[in-house]
Amino acid sequence: MLLRRKFPTSVIHAGAVLDQASILDRYSVIFRDVTLVNSILGAYSYVQSATAIYNAEIGPFCSIAGDVTIGLAMHPTHMVSTSPVFYDNEQPLPRFFTKSRQFANNLPRTTIGADVWIGQGAMVKAGVAIGAGAVIGAGAVVTKDIPPYAVVVGCPGRVIRQRFPQEISERLLVSCWWDMDDKELERLAPFLADPTQFFDRLDAVK
Repeated sequence: MLLRRKFPTSVIHAGAVLDQASILDRYSVIFRDVTLVNSILGAYSYVQSATAIYNAEIGPFCSIAGDVTIGLAMHPTHMVSTSPVFYDNEQPLPRFFTKSRQFANNLPRTTIGADVWIGQGAMVKAGVAIGAGAVIGAGAVVTKDIPPYAVVVGCPGRVIRQRFPQEISERLLVSCWWDMDDKELERLAPFLADPTQFFDRLDAVK
C-alpha cells in the first residue's frame, strides 16, 4: 500500500520487492517476484516476473523480460577460493572464516538507455552501459558496453547487426523522442512504424 502511494501511476504486482532507494517513474510496471535494489525504472518501462535488478538506472520505454539479471556481482579471482566465506563476514552463509570484509563487492552503476528491449533470461554485468534502442536477445550475457540500436546475442554477448542504418540511428538519438511530453507522443505515435514518416512529422511540428 505504501509503495502504491509513493508511485501512484505505476503498477506493482504482488511479490515484487523494492528497497527504499529504488524509484519508479510514471506508468512503469513491475511484475511478481521482481527484485529492484538501489535502481531507477524509467517512465513507461516494465519488468517481467522473476527479474532481479541491482544498482541500475533504466531509461524510459524499456521492455525487460522475465528471469533477467541486471547488475551481476563479482567474486575475487585472484584469491585461492572465490567463496565469500573467506573474504566477507557480511555474506549470507551461516558460518565464515574471516573477521572482516576483505573484498569490497561494491557494484558499479549499470546504465540502460531509453527504449531498450532485453529478452528472457539475459544477464547484464554490473557497470555495463547499454545504449538507447538496443536489443539484447534471450539468454545473452552482456559483459561490455553496447552501442545504441545494436542487436546483441550469445554468451558472451556480441553485436550481430544494427537495427537501422547509421543515419537513422543518429537522428533518433538526436530527437530524444523518449523525453517528449505525453501530448507530443500522442501526436507522433501514428508515425512510429516508419522512421521516415516519423522524421517528417517531427520536422513539421518544430
